[in-house]
Amino acid sequence: MNQKAYQEITNKIINQLQNGTVPWEQPWFGANGATSYATGKQYSILNQLLLGDSSEYLTWNQIQQNNAHLRKGSHGKRIFLYKTLSKPVTDENGEIIAIKQIPYLKTFTVFKVEDCDGIKPRWQTKQEGVTDTSSIRQFEEAIQKYLDREHIELKHDTNEAYYSKKYDYINLPPISNFKSVEDYAGTLAHEVTHSSGASHRLNRNPNNIPAPFGSKEYSREELVAEMGASFMLKKFNIDTRRTLEQSAAYIKNWISVLSNDISLVAVAAGRAEKAVQYILGNEE
Repeated sequence: MNQKAYQEITNKIINQLQNGTVPWEQPWFGANGATSYATGKQYSILNQLLLGDSSEYLTWNQIQQNNAHLRKGSHGKRIFLYKTLSKPVTDENGEIIAIKQIPYLKTFTVFKVEDCDGIKPRWQTKQEGVTDTSSIRQFEEAIQKYLDREHIELKHDTNEAYYSKKYDYINLPPISNFKSVEDYAGTLAHEVTHSSGASHRLNRNPNNIPAPFGSKEYSREELVAEMGASFMLKKFNIDTRRTLEQSAAYIKNWISVLSNDISLVAVAAGRAEKAVQYILGNEE
């Protein structure tokens, strides 16, 4: 991805944070995320963050193909799609010895179906509601399946929440120490997302060596865990929104971190998506 695209993405996320919105904690994120009108599939985590709601979207060409009309004054939003370009690698004699895959970014402008006349949404999404016991149960069953599959022990030995990279286990405070079952589920999802990065899984952390606190690597992994956890919980219709008191310092911190690393959002979003797919497997 080029630097201009990184900067555009980062600026959009920082702007949302400056307006008091944490993009990865919004009600639309996950279960009812932004959807392609053409395919009915949700956009990537990155594009959901940039689009900002659970509408269906289509391109200008798709509007024309459906004989629809964009209402005057309506504006589109840019989304980003990763592509790869194959480039041959040659030796000193000019012989091709390998094919190098070079990533690049394609951009599209998409428009909300609701901003068009002569066309209606194609895909019905379930309505958001308050967290119920069945949602929590389904989430817990999916996480337990992952823990069993990966042989990860879930402990409640101390009043700390962490994933042990060295010994490959998760520790959480007892559930009774949390303000709500949603808080417990969110913390569990966060640490579970961290566990997916182990060297024998998705290998986000080669050799399982902890990144120094405050480093780019540390911040990137924390954002992966934040995005992955929120995306995962919303798939089970579990409320992930923080209290206003919690969000103030949280938002200020992320604005500072993102301002110093323009690639962080794009990279973390891609890694978070892979993490959720790995954790949930057939549950998605």
